[in-house]
Amino acid sequence: MSKQPTHILIVSNDAARQAEVEQLLGSMPRRVVLADTANAVTRLIDSEKIDLVLVFVTSGEPELLDAATMGVRELDEPLPLIAAIEPDDAEAALAAAACGVDGFVSTLNTRQLTRLLLRHIDQIRTRQQARLVAGRMLEIENRYTLLLESSSEAIAYLHEGLHVFANPAYLQVFGFASFEDLEGVSMLDLLEPAADGPDLKKVLKSLQHDELPSEPLSLHGRRRDGERFRAVVAFSRARYGGEACAQMLVREDHPDADPALAEELNRLKQSDLLTGLLNHGAFIKAVDAELDNRADATGLSILLMSVDQPEKLQSRVGIGATDSLISAEGGLMAEGVGAALAIARLHDHIFAVLADTPDPQAADRLARQVVEHCQGKILEIGDLTLPITVSVGVAQGGSGETSSETLISQAGIALSEALRSGGNAYVRYRPRISEDVSDDDLAWHERLIHALDHDEIRLMSSPITRMDDDTTTIYEIETRMRAEGSDEVLLPTVFLHAAARVGLAPRMDKDLLKRLSSAISDRPVDADEAWLVTLSVNSISESEFCDHLEGMLTKGVLKPAQLIWAFRDFEIEDKLRQAQDFIDRFRPLGCRFALTDVSPESTVEATLKFLDLSYVRLAPEMVLNLGEDEPLRRKLQELVREAEHNGAKIIAPRVEHTSDLATLWQLGVTLVQGDFVREQASL
Repeated sequence: MSKQPTHILIVSNDAARQAEVEQLLGSMPRRVVLADTANAVTRLIDSEKIDLVLVFVTSGEPELLDAATMGVRELDEPLPLIAAIEPDDAEAALAAAACGVDGFVSTLNTRQLTRLLLRHIDQIRTRQQARLVAGRMLEIENRYTLLLESSSEAIAYLHEGLHVFANPAYLQVFGFASFEDLEGVSMLDLLEPAADGPDLKKVLKSLQHDELPSEPLSLHGRRRDGERFRAVVAFSRARYGGEACAQMLVREDHPDADPALAEELNRLKQSDLLTGLLNHGAFIKAVDAELDNRADATGLSILLMSVDQPEKLQSRVGIGATDSLISAEGGLMAEGVGAALAIARLHDHIFAVLADTPDPQAADRLARQVVEHCQGKILEIGDLTLPITVSVGVAQGGSGETSSETLISQAGIALSEALRSGGNAYVRYRPRISEDVSDDDLAWHERLIHALDHDEIRLMSSPITRMDDDTTTIYEIETRMRAEGSDEVLLPTVFLHAAARVGLAPRMDKDLLKRLSSAISDRPVDADEAWLVTLSVNSISESEFCDHLEGMLTKGVLKPAQLIWAFRDFEIEDKLRQAQDFIDRFRPLGCRFALTDVSPESTVEATLKFLDLSYVRLAPEMVLNLGEDEPLRRKLQELVREAEHNGAKIIAPRVEHTSDLATLWQLGVTLVQGDFVREQASL
């Protein structure tokens, strides 16, 4: 989000109000100006950049409110108008309400005033960022349109099967003088299947559902004058005029074509245009071919790589240097991987490698090699020198059935965790609930004790936000383990499972409580904050741990009203009595309780009836492809209904798209978390 200052206009006849607002906003970037007359209000709104207006309303000077209201309402894009009112001035409150201000608050309630200002400032920055992104998208589309216009390849864009764009090469192939003659024409009027070819009506129907053919199609083209020719047609996703559409690339298939030319065309078809590396389609084919040649995926690894904070790098170089930035990243990644392995660019700043690794340690060595090679490197883009680091996600196949999509998805999850954990590291994907006990328990015990004794545990906070009311924020607290001298970040799904096996879960949870109390004590007191902390079933069942926790709560080290203790669904499904005993002990102190990791396979109706829970947090797979998975939506709708009936609210994790937010809202889920909403951060 932009770090540009927010420009705030204070409207008041008391000059001291400007300093008060400056103090309330602390170190936040802003520029505050004061208008103490109606003329000054009009002049500043007309001549200065103003993002927000705060008017201190008094019944004795209604002209200040009138001037502010008129000034902001006459703008092309009205500004947020906030009113601060003296507690006993009912006439001023009525005047502010009549003007339709965007919010008003008592001048004595500085806490609420600060929250109101920060909320509007956050909305202002969100709108500014959205406009910036929209402008960049338009610039990118215009740039690609220019490239398409000059391309020798015959390219068209289709929306619902109708032509919305075609470049000159495409018009020439089909014999059209101008696009006006082609606009709105169906692709079925220009193409027909070859012998034993695909049903084009089914292809068209698939395109309308954003399902593209994975392979180029051999078809017959029909020129405007009726002449027919053999054609090879490839489809890919694109955007035109801000709308999603399908790009169609048409090549004439000449039987007597030059073999060298055909080979070059095939190479270009498999190459990423910016970097010269393999493209997404070619990489998928390579993985599928490797899987087809093996009895299983054992020893096959996929590594996904990305520079850390790619958005920050992008903003520094500007949209015009995007190609240069991605090309430089590709060259650096290829150096880190080495010449023996083929590297592909999947999309944006994400690169991929397929490697034959006999064991997980070999995959780790390759990931560490990439991280260490890129650490401290400089990318020179124009006159800018950009220091970068890289994160890597690793997924390794096993003896079970798998696919290229599964392995890439797993590597993507691991890469996301590496980026969220601070970057300059690698993470190896492991299933959320691992039943693998092949790791030696004595070694795990020694490793965890070392991590506890040498401060290798870190806390991460992930905000949970209400879509309908932003007054209260819940922070989910999780731990990460990163051993000294290692680039790998271990997730709690790995080491907490091992900690339970070796009897260290209560000690790990005690360490979490100590770190949490230390982190909270360093923060400004905010009664509206709450902390969701998941405890192991081993901990809540141990009397010594519960005594320790009760001592922290009764002595004020932790505030009971701000704590939400959570239990993992798969741990307590057959230990509800232990969970109920824990709730009965700590509910009278003011604590609340939650259930986490509720998956599509979970049956939580009995749990919701038996336990007094305030929240239910879903497992990530419950919101994966929610917009396209009707059975999953029905499952979630039933869960929301059951939770509401028992007084609990649903929390949706890892929300990444606005469409997901809309679907969740329709289903009645208003508590969400994820990078799209607010970023995860160290605590």
